[in-house]
Amino acid sequence: MKRICWMIVAALLTACSPAPEFSNDQGQPVTLAQFAGKPLLVNYFAPWCPPCLRELPLLETLAQEGKIAVVIISYDPATPAELGALASRHHIRVPLLIADKEAHLPFSLPTGLPTSYLLDGEGRLQETLVGELDGQKIAALKLRAAQFR
Repeated sequence: MKRICWMIVAALLTACSPAPEFSNDQGQPVTLAQFAGKPLLVNYFAPWCPPCLRELPLLETLAQEGKIAVVIISYDPATPAELGALASRHHIRVPLLIADKEAHLPFSLPTGLPTSYLLDGEGRLQETLVGELDGQKIAALKLRAAQFR
């Protein structure tokens, strides 16, 4: 009887934990909640998209500065191995993620690429940026993100 009770408790705890919204290039589950507490830039890209690839170094630099967390999500279906190879080829340490099709996100799927979503530290959508990011847009993003810290 005691064992059954523990099994029920374990099942309930598992059912209450948030479903992963993404998986990374290692196949590990990732949720947006893991980035809570600081602004987060969620960038959708595709490996066939030249503007997406051009902005990767800017996103890497932004992430290294540490004031805004950055994740990059593959718009197209991809395997963890494909994302790992892409990260190696472009020297990217920013998390490259695969979206779960059933994920409930605070933004809709983009209609064009690249598209970035700026979330505040509580995971609320603050801004949507469609198109390639450049130095000016990154500077404006930093100012905007500083407002909700």
